Amino acid sequence: MNFGEDDCIRKAAYGDQEAFRSLWETHHALAMATALRLCHHRPLAEEITQGAFVLAWRGLPRFQLGQPFRPWFVRILYRHALDVMERQRRYHTALSFEALHEDEQENMHVDMNLQEHIVQREEIRHVLAQLNADQCRVIALRYGADLTEEDIAHVLGWPLGTVKSRLNRARKQCRTLLLRERR
Repeated sequence: MNFGEDDCIRKAAYGDQEAFRSLWETHHALAMATALRLCHHRPLAEEITQGAFVLAWRGLPRFQLGQPFRPWFVRILYRHALDVMERQRRYHTALSFEALHEDEQENMHVDMNLQEHIVQREEIRHVLAQLNADQCRVIALRYGADLTEEDIAHVLGWPLGTVKSRLNRARKQCRTLLLRERR
């Protein structure tokens, strides 16, 4: 079955497994990618994703219809990921070079071979490991989950200005560290 998202949410909230399956199919790839970027360990990301969907299933009766589902779900996923990773004591973020600089270089075409790409990914991983937890969170949600600043504020429960300033500081810190890495 292929329902509209609000229709799926309404039906899934009343226990319709087919409707929930439709939500799962729509959001699973994003959830897995986000979890993987948060923990950088595929089996753990699968566990986080599965757990987040279970929590979302249980929380659907409280979901406010008419609100966007994705930020609500990513908030569940994010909080669940933090809980799981705290228990597992893992917290890594993996992003591609293009995703980190997308906002500033939207119109630039980056032409690089695979070797350069791999080197840059390693540089990014090393740089991100040096960021504080809040900076990693906003970078992962902005570039990993592709959320807007407003959605990030909703997911983290922070004021929009806080998200903007932390994202800006994280970008500046990444640039500084990347330049230092390349010297």
